[in-house]
Amino acid sequence: MSSEIIKVVVVIIISAVLIIALRTKLAEYAFLLIIATVIVVLLVIMSVFSDAITQFKDMLGKIENANVYFTTAIKVLGISYIVTFAADMCRDFGLSALAQTAEITGKIAIFILSLPLVTALLDTALKFIGL
Repeated sequence: MSSEIIKVVVVIIISAVLIIALRTKLAEYAFLLIIATVIVVLLVIMSVFSDAITQFKDMLGKIENANVYFTTAIKVLGISYIVTFAADMCRDFGLSALAQTAEITGKIAIFILSLPLVTALLDTALKFIGL
């Protein structure tokens, strides 16, 4: 696992140097290199942690409704990382209004995704107090 992380860090450092070099003359290629680097890094990270996530998911399978909660948490985490990446990239290219739009969209998506969890929590609280 540590060797994959080292490889990821090396790819990020090399990409950063290339992006800085490209940004002044060929900004559109710098943008494409950022996207390609992020995709490669995410694929490597997902392959590294897929076994751990599967084991954790199997462990949670023994708890009632835990699989639904875990899946929702993973989706929320994914949305937050994607939105943060998109907003930061927009800010890097001077598009702050677009970055704010991405952040608002992500917050709305997370809110909608979390509604079943909030409903379940409220149902549990109401059952607990006897209503």
